[in-house]
Amino acid sequence: MNKVKIKAGIIMASHKREPSSFSLDIVKKGIKNLQSRNIEIYFNQKPLTFDSEIRTEILNLKNKDVDAYILIPGNWIEPPILCHPLEEIRNENILLWGFPESEKLIDEGHFLGSASAFLVLKNGMSKMGFEFKSILGFPDNTTIDEISNFVHAGSVHKLMRRTKIGLIGYLSMGIYTACFDQLKIRKVFGIEIDCSADSFILYKKMQDISKKEIKKIKSNLENTCSTDKAVLEDGSLETSVRMYLALKQIVKEGGWKGISVKCQHELSTYLKCTACLPLSMLTDEKIMCTDEGDIHALLTMLIMYNLSVEDSAIYFGDIYKLTEGGLIMTHCGLSPHNCRKGGTKVGLLPQNKRISKDGSNTGGVISSYFFKDGFGTMGRIENDRDGNYIFHFCNGKVTPSKSIGSGMSTMIFMPEGSSDMFTQNQLANHYIFVYEDIKEKIQEFCRISGIRIIDNK
Repeated sequence: MNKVKIKAGIIMASHKREPSSFSLDIVKKGIKNLQSRNIEIYFNQKPLTFDSEIRTEILNLKNKDVDAYILIPGNWIEPPILCHPLEEIRNENILLWGFPESEKLIDEGHFLGSASAFLVLKNGMSKMGFEFKSILGFPDNTTIDEISNFVHAGSVHKLMRRTKIGLIGYLSMGIYTACFDQLKIRKVFGIEIDCSADSFILYKKMQDISKKEIKKIKSNLENTCSTDKAVLEDGSLETSVRMYLALKQIVKEGGWKGISVKCQHELSTYLKCTACLPLSMLTDEKIMCTDEGDIHALLTMLIMYNLSVEDSAIYFGDIYKLTEGGLIMTHCGLSPHNCRKGGTKVGLLPQNKRISKDGSNTGGVISSYFFKDGFGTMGRIENDRDGNYIFHFCNGKVTPSKSIGSGMSTMIFMPEGSSDMFTQNQLANHYIFVYEDIKEKIQEFCRISGIRIIDNK
């Protein structure tokens, strides 16, 4: 899954009688700083003074498919000149950015007047029911970070409306936290859940995979990983590769950006091959994956991945509180290889037999390794009894730990703040960790999407 280029359009508006050249210089400085945050900026290089000009520019930016519209009063402007054309983008991501005054600049002969227009526009836009963010500040690092976070969050908010994910089967083992309201998810996030492929279709697709395709992938895994003989002798590695190729085909045909499977117990017991290795490989290829039909975890994973930079490793697993402080995070075998410690090999081991329905009749391959150390963000989206969505998240540090058993890759997560507070607020067993600080971007995303925040304060 390739990241979408983040794009913002800037509209600078000023009254024709007001001097705006100095404000224009400030805007151009801000554009350079935003471009350094990997944001593509569209700007017509001049202040606009008539509503017809502003409407034309808004329509031009709509054709550019920008993720956010940044409105800047360079000096005084009569509010209707800007507000009326805004009806063209009422449902888009809008940021109102104004400049404060400065004694230093006043001494140099620059009284901007932007703040006055900013406040009048802010009040007027609010009264007219526009949803927008407002920032008053010069383009220093703090202001630019705030604008960048808004644009990035707005980009992901927009991207979700164009995203489709797949669900094969439904929830596993009666896990209520994996239940979801498909229409409510569509309404709040815009994402579409495709349930057209089930476990039988996956099985049939697996039968059609050629030996030649399997041999190529299997050989590559054997050359790059430390492979246990047991998974070769019982055919688990070959079956896992067959499943990986079938899932990849289904994902491509469906245009999915993520997938969740009901591994228990159709795959784990009856097919005798869990989806752990296939899902690990797909996640490394930027197709976000969860198991047990956990759509809320998959939704979280998609959002957190897209709020991070392209090369940030991401992990999905179970959380367990430690009496000594911190939390264990692990999974029965779904462990993307990008999360391993540099210079180490992934071990391909047989799946633990207890994963099966009867505790003895299973198969499959797990990915076993030591995690890399790092700092990042842990989180999960859930809904409450009334159907309102909540995002619980916090930053923290991860360190590798010895396996809790059967070679399961295991990390220790030390949250900022209290481990007890994290546990008290914990929404489910499954959480997502990404090796990057995206806390402020999550806050912006939640504000834009109308999602309640629970942090670790």
